[in-house]
Amino acid sequence: MKYAGFVDSLAASGTDAWAVHTRALQMKAQGEPVIVLSVGDPDFATPPGVIEACTRAMEAGATKYSGAGGIPVMLEAISMREEERLGVPVPQKNIVVTAGAQNALYVTMRCTLEAGDEVIILAPPYIMFEGVIRACGAVPVTVPLDAANGFAVDLEGLRQAITPQTKAVLLNSPHNPTGAVASPESVEAVLTICRENDLWLYSDEVYADLCYEQPYTSPYTMEGGPDRTVLIRSMSKSHAMSGWRVGWIVGPDQLCVHARNLLNSMQYGGSAFVQHAAAHALNNEGAAEAEMREAYRRRRDIFLQHLSGISGISILRPDAGIFCLMDLSALGVTGKKFSEDLLAAQQVSVLDGGAFDPSLEHHVRIAFCQPEDVLGEGAERIAAFVRGM
Repeated sequence: MKYAGFVDSLAASGTDAWAVHTRALQMKAQGEPVIVLSVGDPDFATPPGVIEACTRAMEAGATKYSGAGGIPVMLEAISMREEERLGVPVPQKNIVVTAGAQNALYVTMRCTLEAGDEVIILAPPYIMFEGVIRACGAVPVTVPLDAANGFAVDLEGLRQAITPQTKAVLLNSPHNPTGAVASPESVEAVLTICRENDLWLYSDEVYADLCYEQPYTSPYTMEGGPDRTVLIRSMSKSHAMSGWRVGWIVGPDQLCVHARNLLNSMQYGGSAFVQHAAAHALNNEGAAEAEMREAYRRRRDIFLQHLSGISGISILRPDAGIFCLMDLSALGVTGKKFSEDLLAAQQVSVLDGGAFDPSLEHHVRIAFCQPEDVLGEGAERIAAFVRGM
């Protein structure tokens, strides 16, 4: 049988990088003392109150079809959360609930892009961005972030990348994989460029609730922002709900109408009991959310402290999120080889940075998704491995 031509472009370019992670899980299942630092799946349990709220909703009958785009209690909870976070009105009509952030991004792009349109993404990008763009028939165009300046946005490079085919810019801040947070001035400049060129601005703010010292400024709060900005949000990391698949869009009125229509064709409504649980999390689990954020901050500091002063490596101190990048350039080794050899020698798994972009060929990404003592042990094993190279 024949398949659609676009399916060949769906596999992310960095798929091979997960081979080390998969092997680490297999070794761990066989009883080997592997420390997995290669994936950003929170090790925290979903707060008990969220699970209880889900159970209550199911027992109360919230197991039927629900309308596409979100049930009222969830829309109200998101509206309140976003208005508190952003400091501007976020009406429920401008919110669409989705099955996670990637679903939110796909629905947004499917409603705003035509075949052949170009979307500018800032490199190194999150691994899955390219696949989502190509699934919509569009073309990803990369503009490197300024690595020498803490992975800041290269505004001149962004301007030069715009062509008559450009339709949107995808801004991911706080950034995965670097943990960098774009400055308010950079965000405003990106929005200005989009306004001057009549472009959509997709703002992936999945890690906005996991900022540490430097808060994130959203383009949605700026003059003209709500007219062309689409916020992509999720609860996977902030509330340890990665398996619940809860995300949402905040965008212009008409986009949200189109998004609900598309979701009606794709899903015929989301899970009502999951949304009841998520609404409870947004309304009542602020203490648990803050505790997890502080735990990630401590883990970041512990990990960096263990590897401070180790010759041959350098680590960008992340301002947000649950990852850091380790630069191996001085060792003359690629991230792919380092990750493979590290797992074999020290039973620690990390992710090849080259999976994100060729510019990170000599980097690895490390996740802080282990308890402090395990993360510290992982850092010591990495240090021992580096010293032995």
